[in-house]
Amino acid sequence: MPLTNFNRHKTLATLITRTVVWVVTIFTIGVLIQSWHLSRDIVQEEVQRTSRQTSSLIHNFFEYRLASLQILQDSNAKSDTVESFFNNHDSRSLDYFFLREDNLEPIHSPDFRFISHLSDVIWDDGNALFYGLESSSLTELFHKVDIHSNWNALVTDSQLGLKHTLIRRTPIIQSESGEVLGFLFVGVVLDDNAGLLASLLRGSNSDDVILRFGNKFIASTISPDDNYTLKSISDLIYSGETDLNRLLITETNLTVGTKQDVLTIFSVQRNPSVLALRNSYLFWIFLSLVVITTISFLTRRWLNRKVTQELSELMVYTKVAVDKERVQRFAGSSIHEFNHIGNTLSNTFERLSEQEKLFQDLFNFSLSPIIVWTEKATILQINPAAKKSLELFEELNQSNSESFVSFVNEMTPLVMKASMGATLTGIDVPIGEKVYRWSLSAIQTRDDSTLVLSQGQDITKLVEAEKQSIKARKEAEWSAKARTDFLAKMSHEIRTPLNGILGISQLLKQGGNDGQYQEQIEVLCNSGEHLLAVLNDILDFSKIENGSFKLEKHNFKFKEVITAIEGIYKPLCDHKNIELVIQNSLSANTALNTDQVRLNQILFNLVSNAIKFTHKGFVKVSFALKTTESSNTNWLTIHVEDTGIGILSDQIQQIFDPFVQSEATLTREYGGSGLGLAIVKNLVTIFDGQIKVSSEVGRGTRFEVRLPVETAIGQAEQSVEETVIDFNLFSEVVNVLLVEDNHTNAFIAKAFCEKYGMNVIWAKDGQEALEILNTMSFELILMDNQLPSVSGIEVTKRIRNTINQKVPIYACTADNLDSTRQAFFAAGADFVIVKPIKEKSLYEALRHFKKYHYQLEPKQAAEK
Repeated sequence: MPLTNFNRHKTLATLITRTVVWVVTIFTIGVLIQSWHLSRDIVQEEVQRTSRQTSSLIHNFFEYRLASLQILQDSNAKSDTVESFFNNHDSRSLDYFFLREDNLEPIHSPDFRFISHLSDVIWDDGNALFYGLESSSLTELFHKVDIHSNWNALVTDSQLGLKHTLIRRTPIIQSESGEVLGFLFVGVVLDDNAGLLASLLRGSNSDDVILRFGNKFIASTISPDDNYTLKSISDLIYSGETDLNRLLITETNLTVGTKQDVLTIFSVQRNPSVLALRNSYLFWIFLSLVVITTISFLTRRWLNRKVTQELSELMVYTKVAVDKERVQRFAGSSIHEFNHIGNTLSNTFERLSEQEKLFQDLFNFSLSPIIVWTEKATILQINPAAKKSLELFEELNQSNSESFVSFVNEMTPLVMKASMGATLTGIDVPIGEKVYRWSLSAIQTRDDSTLVLSQGQDITKLVEAEKQSIKARKEAEWSAKARTDFLAKMSHEIRTPLNGILGISQLLKQGGNDGQYQEQIEVLCNSGEHLLAVLNDILDFSKIENGSFKLEKHNFKFKEVITAIEGIYKPLCDHKNIELVIQNSLSANTALNTDQVRLNQILFNLVSNAIKFTHKGFVKVSFALKTTESSNTNWLTIHVEDTGIGILSDQIQQIFDPFVQSEATLTREYGGSGLGLAIVKNLVTIFDGQIKVSSEVGRGTRFEVRLPVETAIGQAEQSVEETVIDFNLFSEVVNVLLVEDNHTNAFIAKAFCEKYGMNVIWAKDGQEALEILNTMSFELILMDNQLPSVSGIEVTKRIRNTINQKVPIYACTADNLDSTRQAFFAAGADFVIVKPIKEKSLYEALRHFKKYHYQLEPKQAAEK
């Protein structure tokens, strides 16, 4: 039975019928149109082929006619009769000669002829008068003809009006002397030239021919019996319609002499076959449309009877299944497709019912709180887990629990935002002492109303863990800062006494002549240098761990590296009776762009390690530079091989760990901090390089290091050769203010400076230094960092801002950190010397002072 509103909508039968009809109609029309286009193209191609053939025939026939006239004219000009005419002036003989020629070749004879001397017409055949051309007209044509032997298309006056002619001349030459006696002219009158048109008509297989000279039609074969006139055809030609269904008009442009398109011939051909073909196609298209309409009508009625009833039963079933809570099985249909659809819908309804029950069970038995809200943020449904979390035992939205009211107040704006389409996740809302993380999303109901589904998760323990993580991170940051501060203080506290040890040892080494104590002094110097190297390794490793270690690249010649290794380690190898072998495949002028200091640090650690653990044999260092074609990268390959004690295979990876050697006994036997290879490993990583090691106990160890480098373009920086300390740097006494709180360090610095003839005034703290500067002037200030009450950096700022902005300030600090150096430079220091102060480093600082500041001081003193 029909349903409510069933008749308001289109039935499936109607939709199928219309679809079939439209598809068949479009397909049929498409086939007919395609066929029509194909046939039209074939007809057009045939028409064009016929037109080209006709044009070619006309053109060839016309050229043939002119060529025949030209051959006859050239032949006549060479005859004895024509040549003798210039001697005997026998016009009668000449008339009989051309009359005989015309009788022999009547088809190829011209309309008129005349002969001229060099300037006048002296003979004509009399035929020109037939066309109204008098002697004056011939004289006019004579003067208009070009000097060449081509045909000329000319218009001239005559007794019968304007005449359109084709004129050609050829010279008459005396056979014996070659003298030009005159010219023979032949002409063809085109106006109403029935003979020419009849010949063109026969030669081109046309129904009619029209001749146009310029823009004027001068001849045609159209007769009164034709169903068209010259005017109608000319109108079609001027309008551009030359390819019609009934008439085919072919245009052939002829070139006469040097004039192109002056003469045009139009061929008119009747074309009834095209019209018949078009009418036939139109008829079949109309018949096809009638057949399609009839079939569509019959198909619609049949589908309505066959399909509508079965479809109505299927629709009734779907409505009943939706309205009733309990799903019934589909009764079946005689149509296979409808039966399949009904059974599929039945199974779908059953699964939906099961899913609704499953969803309700999940909602009720979920351990996570789930709440369904209305658009106005009132609770519509709540599962037991949410009730337990909110401690609800009364009606929804009427609980007086303080935690419940607070929860609803916090959730209300979130629910309102979610109801407008926003999806909220990770919203933390506490319920009492617990914290829940909520996710809210909008859902649409069947009646198009909007509900908000919120699901919570107890994250109380997670929040507590996050708090502990934040606390641990702060403690780690504090620990890292404390370690950095400790290293800075340790560096200062160790370098300060170490400055005294190294300074006094250097003074004793240079000043003592007693050989009895030289060995003890040498031990004292070596011990101090070893302690300084251990301290530098610790600070470098700390920088690497903190991530503050950066490469500083510059250009240098690679031979400087070779020279440094030979100069430092050759004496050590000679002392131990082992051979130092250096193999370098790089050219002598090779310049690299990389961090030379850190490259040297890698090499020195590896080579010194090899020498330390080798007692006989050799230590070999080899270098090679290779380019990877795939990435166009230069790789510096370094091999350090020794014949030392070797390393156990299971201990090879441990040698790169900090403060670790392959065996504990080695530390006691060979010494060392265990940081050298760890620093090498980290430096290679910073270079983006690779390091490999292979070893065999008792036979030696082999290190392979590959570092990416850039070849330098241009001159590399010149290496600084070992300088000899010159204590006669200054020709005059230099006044120096030494700011140092440590008595030992002050004594050593003062002793070093006095070797250069300097006058040193010692200030024990920053306040005393400021007071001295207010009463005295100095050429140089040596400023310590760790001063009582006020730091050296702060004292430097006060000197620059209040006392003297010109005096050079050279900072002396035991804190070898980049931050301290940068702070000194920012305060206004000109140079930084790292403690412990050595004579060489002090000498380099004083050379810097002399080069950049000492020459300015006399002028400054005069200004004061």
